[in-house]
Amino acid sequence: MRYRGKLFWISLVTSFTVLSLLVTGLLAGGVAAAVPIAGVGGFMVEADKIVATDFKLLPKMGPTSEKKMTPQAAMQMDAEIYGMKLYKDFDIPGYGKVRVLVTCSGVAKSTGMVMDASKVEGNHSFKKFTTKENYSQDVQKKFEMSANSLVLTNAKLRGHYLFNNTISLPGMKLEFQKLN
Repeated sequence: MRYRGKLFWISLVTSFTVLSLLVTGLLAGGVAAAVPIAGVGGFMVEADKIVATDFKLLPKMGPTSEKKMTPQAAMQMDAEIYGMKLYKDFDIPGYGKVRVLVTCSGVAKSTGMVMDASKVEGNHSFKKFTTKENYSQDVQKKFEMSANSLVLTNAKLRGHYLFNNTISLPGMKLEFQKLN
């Protein structure tokens, strides 16, 4: 595969900048990626606590609802999510802002979760945490973070893609709320 030089270097520098912020956040007190990026769209996931196993994070450049390419973290894990809220706000012309909100009254359990996010905020606690570089022609494979387990409290994530092999949502409720 051939890369265009300018696009390659822009992607590389942007990815490493985001990754530097992730690592700095982790090392400076356990808050990973408190990186607000305005105008990128996305949906929000908030939780009181996320308990994840087999956690892996890789850098990624990906699309959002507002931009063709934005630096993101591609995360893979199995997870239990306590106090989950997933929402997306829409501006409907002539009506105002509307929020589509999914909540779960029990513990949401997911296997094979894959989430691309441009913001991950909260208090992190890792077990067997590893950060490493890899030799690869693919920029997205040059750096990775992993942990046997991760506990994230007061979690706020701005996601752009979410996939689960399986997920259970006990007490799930879907609401449409008018904001303002």
